[in-house]
Amino acid sequence: MGAGTYGDAAYRFLVPDAPHHKRTDRDPAFGSTRVATLNVFRARPGVQRPSLISSWSGTIDSLLLSFPSYGVHTPTLTAGYRSVINAMRVGTRFVVVHHESDRQVVEEWFRGHPEGNVAYVPMPDYVDFTDWAEDGYLALVDVEEDRTYLLEPWSFPRSGDSLIADNVEEYTSVRASQAPLVFQGGNCLIGDDFWLLGTDYFLDTLELIRSGELPVSVPPGHTEVEFVRQLFSRHVDSARELQLVGTSRPLGLKNYYATVAAGEYFLDLPGGGTGDLQPIFHIDMFVTLAGPGDDGRFRVLVGSPDLADAALGTKSPFSLQTAYDEIAAEFSRRGFDVQRNPLVHRPQVTQQLTFAALRSFADSPDGAELREVVASFAAAGAQPETVIKVRSWHHITWNNCLVENSSSGRTVYLPTFGHGPEADLAVIDDSMEQLWTGLGFTVVRLADFNAFASRLGVVHCIKKYLGRGA
Repeated sequence: MGAGTYGDAAYRFLVPDAPHHKRTDRDPAFGSTRVATLNVFRARPGVQRPSLISSWSGTIDSLLLSFPSYGVHTPTLTAGYRSVINAMRVGTRFVVVHHESDRQVVEEWFRGHPEGNVAYVPMPDYVDFTDWAEDGYLALVDVEEDRTYLLEPWSFPRSGDSLIADNVEEYTSVRASQAPLVFQGGNCLIGDDFWLLGTDYFLDTLELIRSGELPVSVPPGHTEVEFVRQLFSRHVDSARELQLVGTSRPLGLKNYYATVAAGEYFLDLPGGGTGDLQPIFHIDMFVTLAGPGDDGRFRVLVGSPDLADAALGTKSPFSLQTAYDEIAAEFSRRGFDVQRNPLVHRPQVTQQLTFAALRSFADSPDGAELREVVASFAAAGAQPETVIKVRSWHHITWNNCLVENSSSGRTVYLPTFGHGPEADLAVIDDSMEQLWTGLGFTVVRLADFNAFASRLGVVHCIKKYLGRGA
């Protein structure tokens, strides 16, 4: 996939202070063959009639949250965590994964909720895991036995997040299972009679079947695509229709671009959060399910960088606007009521270096992938002492929110970004509140989530719905 495909040595040279624990991080410790071997011993038969827990319908009754030490002791992240905890109504139940040494600190955050509504799941301090609780599994109910499961993909190579489901099973009534499929929770959204999967992971599953890395064989008389759809129906949701979300052809965004504007030289890294057929690597970053409108059509919000640029007076040359437009048009073709909303693609200057230093690194074995941009800078007139500004781009998205559309009312929990150096984003905070209010929702504003966005995730990424009410 496109996300996270930067060569590590070149990326760290250009972005030495890049935030750790990004949502696109991968742990290279094990090769895929070894991971598959380990998973053979962990696989379970699975549930009989799986039904995914909704992304929008009903009150939020139960949430899984994970708080690693790096987040517990980082104020900008802690503020985000606590704003979610404090926003949830009394009576909400929580499953809280935490490092053992942080138990006392984390317990204090839940003082406003009944003690019996919080189940703590300790992880040893030496085990690394992330706060991206959404991704390592899907939450579903087995209709046959009315039990909640965390369904894990065949492998999940990000930090120690693949250990969370098993630990949750040890300390709660939630069970863990596994499927011979490729998915991440953030690349799935669950509607009423349908569920959405980002196309990239459907294609990844096909590729691993073809390569033999998944322990399944396509039955005679079935195409590979038919069989993969059957696998998702068997293991993930037996009743909802699977719909794929992505473009019709690869986006083709390069890792590095040489940009010369108004006499300044920029080395742009625009694609760290981009997929192959998805403008952002997880669909929960640019698609939001809001539920049926008064006319009965299901409402879907799809992000638009052009709307953000119009509101801010900016321009992102790498926004991939046509990809968002294509996806929005496809939703409309399927009969959805599509609403467009602003989505920001914003750069940060991560460092400045001379052209001589950049060229020297590009001439090394680790810098081969930078030689094309070096040649472009040279052709544009860069001299050894010319300053090159490195810009790393990330998405700031209000689509990544928490939605309740229930019999008792409609509420949306929105991240905010118009704070401090990003104060200009307050105008979009306001416009997003107006958009949701116009859809009949009560808006609850959450804390500043810029520290999360720079790590390629927002509020929908740091929780997992484990249960919904009416």
